[in-house]
Amino acid sequence: MKRASRDAPDGTGPAHRGVLLRDVGESGLIELLRRTFGGAARPGELPIGDDAAVVRVPGGRAVLSTDLLVEGTHFSLSYFRPEEVGGRALSANLSDLAAMGSDPVCYLVALAAPPGTPVATVGAIFRGMAAAAAGSGIRLMGGDTCRGERLTLCLTVVGAVGRGKPVPRAGARPGDLLYVTGSPGWAKLGLELLRGGRPSRPSGWRREAMRAHLRPEARLREGQGAAHSGAVAAMIDVSDGILTDLSHLLERDGLGAVLAEESFPVSRSFRAASAALGVDPLAAFLGGGEDYELLMAVRPSRRARFLRAARAFPSGATPIGAVTKAPGIRVRRTDGSWIEGAGLPTGFDHFPSRTRRAR
Repeated sequence: MKRASRDAPDGTGPAHRGVLLRDVGESGLIELLRRTFGGAARPGELPIGDDAAVVRVPGGRAVLSTDLLVEGTHFSLSYFRPEEVGGRALSANLSDLAAMGSDPVCYLVALAAPPGTPVATVGAIFRGMAAAAAGSGIRLMGGDTCRGERLTLCLTVVGAVGRGKPVPRAGARPGDLLYVTGSPGWAKLGLELLRGGRPSRPSGWRREAMRAHLRPEARLREGQGAAHSGAVAAMIDVSDGILTDLSHLLERDGLGAVLAEESFPVSRSFRAASAALGVDPLAAFLGGGEDYELLMAVRPSRRARFLRAARAFPSGATPIGAVTKAPGIRVRRTDGSWIEGAGLPTGFDHFPSRTRRAR
């Protein structure tokens, strides 16, 4: 891969002096680093730009992903218990492996913490990770620790390509059917609830919202089943919201999508929770992040094969729309009206650009 010129707009030399993260946005930063420092992919590999990298190793291919969690940005100990911090951290990383349809192998943990952090707190964080790992068989195999101003976790997960091929983000075609697992948006409602204080004895929708935000589950069985079915052309985990992550799934191929509100898996309980919290249910479903559900593009000719595989999905799978040749995402409301462009809810971006690119 050709390294970018030091003075080119996509380099890291004088052309970028004085430029701030908020000027380029999160996606712009990732693209800058990919073009400037990203390693060249060899045949059969997937480089920076997917949920996880796929590299060749002796005897096969490994799937790698890493995620950073910072106190005050990703979680608050004012309402997160330490075990929940650890469990959520590993589940978020396992979700990247799920989105590739890979098998978990091991994980590494780098921890930064203030010297006054109780050892019991650190132990509880790792217990939470161990609990999240139990069902998948993934093992803790190393890491690092250092002093830091705030609690920070950086996890790296390693997976293996099992039967079939890893499913990348790119690969959708016009006419592909869009399916999503579970019920996205609950994590957003959980965050809104917890910002007002953690309920001591939650029940009903409050318990569901808290579970979604504090203890998300990686959809490993769903991802593996989707990959093995041979019917899924592209897949991504919903970490930044359906609209944001759908844009990532479509952008490399210059495609768009039409979504139908009447098909969205939004329950009465979800609507009741949204009303109680003062949140637009459509905005929560489309723009809420950190659900770690899977969004898939399914070939129409292989739909029956996918549906057979989906019978074994613990979370189920719901059709919500289709891929279009024309770029941009449009949503048909239940009343027949349409929303698109600036009218769509926005997902999460760590470094939101001052001039957000229109969907």
